[in-house]
Amino acid sequence: MERPDSNSPPFDEALRIARDLAQDAGTLVHYPHPGLENARYGRGFAFLQTIRTDSGDRDAYVLVTTTRRVSGVLSMAERTIDEVIAEHLAEAAHENRDIPDSELSTAHRVALEAYDAGLTRIDEMPGRRALDAQRADYAEYVLLVLRRNHNQGDSGRKILAHNDFLLKDPTPGRRYTQPCPHCRRPTFYEERYPRAVCQQCGRRTTDRSGRRVTGFNISMSGGMIAYYADTVEVSDGSGYEECVEVSRTGRCFIDGRPATMQEARFGGIVIQLDSTDQPDQGSPRQAGQHGNSRLRRAFRRLRRQ
Repeated sequence: MERPDSNSPPFDEALRIARDLAQDAGTLVHYPHPGLENARYGRGFAFLQTIRTDSGDRDAYVLVTTTRRVSGVLSMAERTIDEVIAEHLAEAAHENRDIPDSELSTAHRVALEAYDAGLTRIDEMPGRRALDAQRADYAEYVLLVLRRNHNQGDSGRKILAHNDFLLKDPTPGRRYTQPCPHCRRPTFYEERYPRAVCQQCGRRTTDRSGRRVTGFNISMSGGMIAYYADTVEVSDGSGYEECVEVSRTGRCFIDGRPATMQEARFGGIVIQLDSTDQPDQGSPRQAGQHGNSRLRRAFRRLRRQ
């Protein structure tokens, strides 16, 4: 039998976190629960609190575990703290279950083999030949999700256990992936964003001077702001430095090729290669290589006349 989760916080640390989460830390009390505190998966501590409202006091809880740091109200939902803990432990066990081969299709197995081999596509896997076009597309999609959810060396099967939707058969007629317009590696299919680049290329966006930038949503309500990546990645408290040029225009570059950075429709940031797919003379790194770009554009204008 495996040892219980070794990364669960000690009690004093869990209490500090619970106080930060509690609406009224002064009412917080530890709720001893040996099953939770010694669980194989989802190990942690539970706390009870009282939330005072205009309509009376409400019984509430805080859970601090290896997988969750959550709080909620018990009395309004008519639940007990024991029921909350039982639901948490059942979900933690489900997410850490062993998935038998019988639950995996050929597409899943090919994706897992490619993931374990550290590959970004399934083309090199022997099992690829056994897949038709639609199932190969789905296998590429599963591999993309596995790589996106990679966390501290988790096995591919463990990631599948955390994402039950991946174990379903592909939807007939649905397209799952598309080639990145910059590097041609598979990326998630976006009908709304046909020129969206893959995650790897998206991490190389720069401003006109070649300094790397990264985009964020301004708030939950939307908006986009771009920061210089080297100011985001440092942890000395110096603060983020905005790239006003990209924030204002959305214009950026990937390996010198023009692209756009914008807020996605449902949140997040999407980066698309420019639809003209032509080097932009405003990029200094491209100016020397494409000094005759003005002449080419003038020639195209003459042809359209």
